Amino acid sequence: MKKPLYCILAGVFGSMLHAAEPEPKNGTGPQAAPRVAKWEQTIKGFESLDAKTPSPRGAVLLVGGSNARRWTDVDEYFPNHRIINRGFGGARLTEILHFADRIILPYAPKVILFNAGGNDMGAGSTPAQVRESAEALITTIHANLPDTRIYFLGLPYIRRASTNPELRASISGMNEQLAKLGEKETKVSFIDLAPAFLDDTGEFQPDLFVEDGTHFSPRGYEIVTELLRDNI
Repeated sequence: MKKPLYCILAGVFGSMLHAAEPEPKNGTGPQAAPRVAKWEQTIKGFESLDAKTPSPRGAVLLVGGSNARRWTDVDEYFPNHRIINRGFGGARLTEILHFADRIILPYAPKVILFNAGGNDMGAGSTPAQVRESAEALITTIHANLPDTRIYFLGLPYIRRASTNPELRASISGMNEQLAKLGEKETKVSFIDLAPAFLDDTGEFQPDLFVEDGTHFSPRGYEIVTELLRDNI
């Protein structure tokens, strides 16, 4: 039986396979070399916010890329929960892992949501490498917070996937890898957004995205909320 979906809202709402900066050729693969310097001021900004107004422990943590960062009114979608938004646009799983001791562990969240992997794949990672990065993140979190529940949200098919079979196959492959991870790991589940973001004929629904066809519209966020509301 599929595990209940009341996991860690560690929302890697990534910018979903946008073109990404090439990684240095350091021999360690495309998922390596997190852009630490690029995000240092952003992470310090989060820490400054916490110094002024400490965030509660045991809340729901939303952390990830641009679809997390842009969800500025997430509290209105989940009025019965305290949501901490630590999204930073373009974030990769490898970078979230690097900063986990600063943007995840201090909050001791009960729930984290990851909409994960699009930016990693945009930087050249394969679906299998995205899964490896996700496994490393789970290990780090559960070594410190064994009771935290973790959701991985899959990627929906963005507009460009409608005319690009290779991109659609890549998204499907990554979702399949994360689904297998959700079946294997304790206190981890996968939420498949792809079917809910297509119409009855399997076509792209433009009203669920803003004009760029990649980032969620308010209605898109409502769809995500509907998939999560009863499980966090």
